[in-house]
Amino acid sequence: MARMEWAQLCELAFLDDCDRLCMIGIMTRFPVPSLPIAVRQMMIVARIADVQSGESFGVGVSLTTPNGFSIAAHQTEGFEVGIAADYVFITLREIPFAEEGIHRLLVSIGDGDPAVLDIPVLLVRKAPQTGRHASDTPVRPSSKPPWLSPPDVN
Repeated sequence: MARMEWAQLCELAFLDDCDRLCMIGIMTRFPVPSLPIAVRQMMIVARIADVQSGESFGVGVSLTTPNGFSIAAHQTEGFEVGIAADYVFITLREIPFAEEGIHRLLVSIGDGDPAVLDIPVLLVRKAPQTGRHASDTPVRPSSKPPWLSPPDVN
């Protein structure tokens, strides 16, 4: 019977030409510039083990917001599942985030226990610029760091 060993949230995941798992933008927290916001795409990679030849199993994902609202991925159009080697690749599109706090993703594969991915969504504002520009910094044209100077030759 197929079982899930682990699951991880990231921006993009794939197998390269040598069948190595590549994950880009692994997420343990999610800073956002404003709320509400819809994230265009996220992926969940789950490592599966003990899969028998020809075995089929269900894959499910649900998102619970800090206020208790729950969305099951099968209820949305932005849910795709792919299987390659020992991995399940779950693509989620247009994920809504309306508030700060812990958003809980539950990932289930087959009849096993679901993986829980708690992702803190944090509102992050950019610090105001001080009004300085790169051209404001004085530069001496002849000043070179010593390691760029040519060696003395006799």
